[in-house]
Amino acid sequence: MTYFNSTELRSLFLATGILVLGAAARIGLGPEPDDFSWTEAGALDGRPARSLSTTRRLVSDGVAEEELAARPLGPDEKLDPNTATEAELRRLPGVGPVRARAIITERISSGKFQAPSDLARVPGIGPQAVRTLTPHLAFGFASSAHVSSPDFPANDRSALPVDVNRAQIKELEQITGVGPVLASRIVASRQRLGPFRRPEDLLRVPGIGPAVLQRIRAQVRF
Repeated sequence: MTYFNSTELRSLFLATGILVLGAAARIGLGPEPDDFSWTEAGALDGRPARSLSTTRRLVSDGVAEEELAARPLGPDEKLDPNTATEAELRRLPGVGPVRARAIITERISSGKFQAPSDLARVPGIGPQAVRTLTPHLAFGFASSAHVSSPDFPANDRSALPVDVNRAQIKELEQITGVGPVLASRIVASRQRLGPFRRPEDLLRVPGIGPAVLQRIRAQVRF
């Protein structure tokens, strides 16, 4: 029979405890993934630590925007530089992240573009770039050649108001000015914060400001 002294017994009990804790963690007795949070390295500005679920959402949104930016324009598809998001603007030929942000900055600081030639106001966009972009631009609506007026799409189905509390991403894209990224943000917002009760509640969605809300107000219902 083997006998252990007091030191050996303490070591044995400690090792057994570690094994039990490890097993508990494996079978889910430890904290849930969303219980963990952290602060980004070097963040010393007092911002709160992000939860894992928030970080996952930010990564998911970023991936969705990059996928949209990489999607080529359709043969007859046009974009409105006054309403397109950064990711949508990056679908235009020769427009990368820097130019897309410059376009948005210019339209905010100096007002809407009325014609393709107005894009020459944007630093880094010269006459040749304007000529390249012109066939892909439309003014007065947001997204594609399938839109016949600034207020409603051409087909009867998408002319009906869309229930923003029930519609999925593809249905939300029927709203003039709402692309895949903005539609996914609307869905994410109602999942996190609950249903929208009135049009002004849509202002909590990143990318929807007063101008966008005014344009889509008549196309949504609650």
